[in-house]
This record gives sequence, structure tokens and C-alpha cells, in this order.
Amino acid sequence: MKHGIILLTMLLVIFVSACQFPSESSTVVVEPEKTPEEIVVEPETFSEKPEDLISKTNNIPNEPAIKALSFSWEKDIGSRIVDGSVPFVHMLKDGNIRLYYCNSKGILSAVSKDGITFTKEQGVRISPGTGFELQVCDPTIVDLPNEKIRMYYKGANSLNPGPGQSIHKIYSAVSSDGLNFQKEGLRIDSETNGDNGWASVPDAITLPDGRVRLYYVTAAEMQHGIGSAISSDGLNFVKEQGIRVENLVDPSLVKIRDKYILFAASIDERFARVPKGIYYLESSDGLDFSEPIEVFQEDNVYDPSVLKIDENTIRVFYGKVVPPQQPAVESHTGKIVE
Repeated sequence: MKHGIILLTMLLVIFVSACQFPSESSTVVVEPEKTPEEIVVEPETFSEKPEDLISKTNNIPNEPAIKALSFSWEKDIGSRIVDGSVPFVHMLKDGNIRLYYCNSKGILSAVSKDGITFTKEQGVRISPGTGFELQVCDPTIVDLPNEKIRMYYKGANSLNPGPGQSIHKIYSAVSSDGLNFQKEGLRIDSETNGDNGWASVPDAITLPDGRVRLYYVTAAEMQHGIGSAISSDGLNFVKEQGIRVENLVDPSLVKIRDKYILFAASIDERFARVPKGIYYLESSDGLDFSEPIEVFQEDNVYDPSVLKIDENTIRVFYGKVVPPQQPAVESHTGKIVE
């Protein structure tokens, strides 16, 4: 009797289990509930822009995503200048364009109506001197309230390139016609302000409050990059802390819409994180810049200078070595892609 009760109990357990769980031949798979990260929405199912969905996910309605400017670039045919390099381009009040450039004679200039075909102007704008102006080059211009212009330029005590082989400092000169300049003297002394003897390739902009900011190549802390200094009168500059851009050189800055766009060159892959060529970086305040965005990659290009044609079009001039080892100025034109 006892054995019969045990057997009956076992049969009852097997029967109940068979009712609760499916057999292997009819297995039912129950999918676990997915987490939000595992839910994939196919792109074609979006009924709203992706940036709008991001805003809603963060509970910030209608906040647009921060988007970098995008350009469509086209190489301009030919050279702007031959037998000269290291350009700076300046828009004149009459709509003509003057291009300052360098060769062994010093800083010279050429003029153009369309920004493509330039005619060289007679004479030398800034001639070499002695001491730390044994070599002069790398011009940049700001317009002054009194209808004059001020040029900042690099002076060096040797023709040898590179930090440690020569000392570079930044000087200024003033002119009422853009052709005849009167030297004003030293603006940035790289031996005393922490640049380790190397303040070179300046680019100047006038800020909305009237101050002048100079971007330039620095060897501060023995880094390979771009620093800056600021002045309330355009003559006495105070070095700003930090490095604006690491690993790139030869700055040229333009304001487009609400952004500062800084063009620079990658010339030495021992330092740069990107291949040789011309790049641009963006900033909302002129101090902190984005990662570099490629304009084009190429060896032996350097010293970009940017001309703002209109709110959607810019032209980037740059130095280049052309066969047979001759310096020249060439250019790319970029249009903003909406």
C-alpha cells in the first residue's frame, strides 16, 4: 500500500510538470525585454530629423545639434604668384585685393581685381635689416581707425630654419597707402615672454571690442603649435595662457557667421597627428578650437591665408614649392555646403 501511494504521487508530479512546461519538440522561446540601448531604429523609419530625436531624448525640446561648417573645395587653376611665397591677402576699400608675399628681397606685394590674376607692384614693402630683422617675412594686416593699416611681420636673426637654429620675433610697421611702410619696432620678444626664442608667422585679427589678437607659431614649453597674445592698443601685447592649437603651424583666421575659423598647415609628421596639408579648425571664442578638418593633403604646402569673399565663399591662398624647387602662391576656393 505504501509503495502504491509513492508511485501515485510521482505520476501526479510528472503530469503537472507536463502541463506547465512545453516539450522539446514544441519549444517556445520567450524574448527577454530589451534595454533602450538594444533597440535599433532603421534610418528609413525616422519621421523626424535625428538631431530632433537627440534633443527629445535629453528632454531639451527643439535644441539644434551643434554642427561644424562644411565646405566644398576646388583647386584654382595655376599660380597666383611665382617667385614668391608666404602669402597674406588683404581686401582693399575699393574692392581690389592686395597680396603681400615674401622672397629674398623682403616683403613685396601684388594686386588683383578678381583674386585670381595678380599683377606684381614695384618696390619692396618691408626690407631686411640687421640683427633680428636680418630676414623679414610672414606679413599680416589690420585696418586702423585713422584710415591707416598696421602690418605685423616676422623678423629673424638667421636664414636657418627651425627653433634652435635661429631666433624669431614679431615686429610691426604702419602705412597710409599699403605700399610705403614705416617700421614701429618690436611687438613680441620671444626671448623674454616664454616662447623660447620662437615667435613666428603671425596672423592678426581685430576683436569686436577693438583689441587685437595675434596668433603665431610658438616654441613655448618646447611644443610645436600655435599660441596667442592680446593687446588693447595694437602695440603692447600680453601672452595668453595655453596653446590654441597643438601640432599645426602657420595660422590664418577668419570670422564666418558666428564662428572663428582658423586655417593651419601640417608640415612635419613627426609632430602633427594628421598628414601633411592644409586644415581648418573652428571656435566660438577664438581660444578653444575643434579638431582639424581637412582642406586637402599635399606635401610642400604651408602658410595659408584666407580671403572671405562673401558669407558662403572663401579662398585660401598658400605657399607651395613648384618644380624646379621654385616658391609660388596657389589657392583653393571653398563654398559652404548647407
